[in-house]
Amino acid sequence: MSAVMQILGWKADGLRCPDHEIDFREAGDDPHRVSLIQMPNGTGKTTTLNLLRAALSGSAANGSWDGSETMKYRKLESDQSHGAFEVRLMLGSERVTIIMNFDFETSRVRYKTTRGEGQVDGFEPPYEFRRFMSETFVEAFVFDGELAERLLDEKHLRAEELVEDLFQVGTLKKLEDKVTEYWEKLTKKSATEEIALTRRQNKLEKLKERLAKCESEKERLERDRDETSGRLQKQHATYEQEISKENSRAQELEAHKEEVASLKSRVREESLDILDVMRAPNALSPIFAKRLHELKIGLDRVKLPESAAREFFTELAQEEFCVCGRPIDDHVRDVIHSRAEQYLGSDDVILLNSMKTAIQDAVGESHETAEEQLRDKLHSLGEAMHDERDARNEVALLQRAAEQADPAVREASEEIKKLEAELAGIARNLDKYTNGDTAENTRDVNILAERVKAAEDDVAEITKTIILKRKRDVLRRILREAYQTARRGILDEVCDAANQRITELLPHNNIRIMRIEKCLVLDGKEGGSVGENLSVAYAFLASLFNRSEHQLPFIVDSPANSIDLANRSRIGPLIPQLTRQFIAFTISSERDQFVPNLQQACGGKVQFITLFRKADEQLIEDARTTPNHTETLDGIVVRGESFFNKFQVEEAA
Repeated sequence: MSAVMQILGWKADGLRCPDHEIDFREAGDDPHRVSLIQMPNGTGKTTTLNLLRAALSGSAANGSWDGSETMKYRKLESDQSHGAFEVRLMLGSERVTIIMNFDFETSRVRYKTTRGEGQVDGFEPPYEFRRFMSETFVEAFVFDGELAERLLDEKHLRAEELVEDLFQVGTLKKLEDKVTEYWEKLTKKSATEEIALTRRQNKLEKLKERLAKCESEKERLERDRDETSGRLQKQHATYEQEISKENSRAQELEAHKEEVASLKSRVREESLDILDVMRAPNALSPIFAKRLHELKIGLDRVKLPESAAREFFTELAQEEFCVCGRPIDDHVRDVIHSRAEQYLGSDDVILLNSMKTAIQDAVGESHETAEEQLRDKLHSLGEAMHDERDARNEVALLQRAAEQADPAVREASEEIKKLEAELAGIARNLDKYTNGDTAENTRDVNILAERVKAAEDDVAEITKTIILKRKRDVLRRILREAYQTARRGILDEVCDAANQRITELLPHNNIRIMRIEKCLVLDGKEGGSVGENLSVAYAFLASLFNRSEHQLPFIVDSPANSIDLANRSRIGPLIPQLTRQFIAFTISSERDQFVPNLQQACGGKVQFITLFRKADEQLIEDARTTPNHTETLDGIVVRGESFFNKFQVEEAA
């Protein structure tokens, strides 16, 4: 079932930001699709964003905030003992209001939730929306520049989990855990030998823990290996690029490399040919050839029958008369049967005749020919290997000369050696998890998995749940495969879609997402500029939300401030594709190349709001002359594009 969340408005009173109330609804009670809230620096923009996150996630509920955290929201130079932040939502078809009441005397925050059945204490959104109203998830759709950095840092936001939660892929994994929990619960209840069961269960748990730890480490090493291999490949490309800058040297080097490749191919082909020849023993030594020839002569002397095989006499014994015309009675028939055993069967005759023919073909008339031919081939292979070694030395000498002459080539070469050493170290460590070691403390994941399975069989045996365990194994395997397939497919699709958007947003920047893990892993770099990271985050979140059936609001702080003018024009048209409701906190410096393009992409349907603290008398007077303004003790909210643009001009001045 799809979930649609919309923010209808919010209200702040007695807090560090100016007292204000904002309503996003337009005619028909639906919220504006795009709303821009202009708040000058120092107006409490960060405070408002943090309050919004806390209200939507319940992060301050149940005493989660300590006293100092709560007091951060107290209005400056004020002795007011209470404050409140209220956010009004439309969750599906239900109106929900979440209120955070601040008690600055006790430094506590208490939540109240108003829904159809009335107001209740605590953070109590509808059940079907709770997975979207966690701290991690709210961080994704109440977005600021820090989030863009965190998306690229595995210590913070878990991009992989975000995708899994949105598409509910994790449900398959949770179901697998439930199946395991049920089986463990059942086995515990039906145990007949409690001590033995406990011992076996403890052994099983230790094996599971070790297997999970080894699998996790193996996966980490595999990721490191892939990443290092990618970096090494790029470094090789850089090296080739640097070394080719000097034309004559590059041409000579290329010629020697081609020679190496040609000789390498020749060595391989001749090696395979020699291995094939060496399968014939007579090629290894004339002694073998002589012995084989003697075997063939011996078989010839036996004079094997070519047609009168055992089967002939067996069939003859079934006849009434012999081929000589004499009758065959029972006595004669028994004699024929018994003597037929002295003859070879037809299959044996065929085999021995084939051996004679094969020996004749292989050995021929000379016992030395095959050995001489093999010796010639080995000599040719030796020459090819020698030539290949010389060609490689020539390549190495040219590369060394280039490295001495050009620091850029030397730097690339040193980086390649460093990466190759890293890769070799990773390969050595990775081998510990796949080397088939059967020692007690093995790290081989396959061996450990077999031991876990054996330990589970032991537990099942004592609890008489063998059949149930088999069913559990089948179900768990199906769920695990479904989870892995769905997860990898969705992550790859989101990654591909995000990279397409990155190309549109940053056509001249060499930046792309290599894969999605705990964070977004960029191809060949740990991060870009602030603007690049923000664009990558936009592309990822837009791809993520567009592929889901759920609709969430997208609230952004300074959507274009860190992006250069050349790329801002591309961000504006992307905004309407992000979500059904987009709310942005802006400052005047973001106007150029962003707001006009955004308006055009939205067909001009943008809600303009200006919120500022009452400090500048001229601004206050200007606001009071507009019909769409509301005023509180310390803040003014003005609705409308005209004041929005005018305010920007004055701020810029």
